[in-house]
Amino acid sequence: MKKIMMLTWLFLAIPFVTLAHTTVSNSNPNEGEIITEELSELSVEFAGQIENQGSLTLIHDQEEIPLEHISIEEKKISGDVSSPLENGSYTLIWKIASTDGHLMTGDIPFTINKPEAETGENVQKNTDTTGDTEEKSDQENTVQKEDKQIDTKQEGETEKDNSSLISLISIIVLVILLAAGLWILFRKKGK
Repeated sequence: MKKIMMLTWLFLAIPFVTLAHTTVSNSNPNEGEIITEELSELSVEFAGQIENQGSLTLIHDQEEIPLEHISIEEKKISGDVSSPLENGSYTLIWKIASTDGHLMTGDIPFTINKPEAETGENVQKNTDTTGDTEEKSDQENTVQKEDKQIDTKQEGETEKDNSSLISLISIIVLVILLAAGLWILFRKKGK
């Protein structure tokens, strides 16, 4: 009886791996996205709920750009850009706590590439010669955005599948170890 109790306590003392961490389901801007128009709000949405604590930091040329009105909702953290952003590379760094209490962090690199302001004459000439080009460019941008959204969804589904697979394998291994321990215990008792 002592051996059964010892095995039971040993089994209960083994820490179980909890996979309650959350993953990024969507963001504005998306990772690697090239922004061609004014950006006023930055946000990161998660697949699971997050605690009411976290931060957003915007970095450009190793300098922090202040964000205003940072808010945290059930599955989203967002902040407003205080002034128009210059062209260049940026990194949005997020830090949150998932509902299981684990701190999580990540970064989302993106690029601002707004067109330069042109004089009235140049705009008139460009409009006449590039009407068809703009339509094609808009269609290409729409297709690229749709492709990025599909890729982001597929990455999220893959992460969910991976965490489910890890959970399943962990449970199977624990059951096999428990069965082997009980078999050894009862085999010795029978002799």
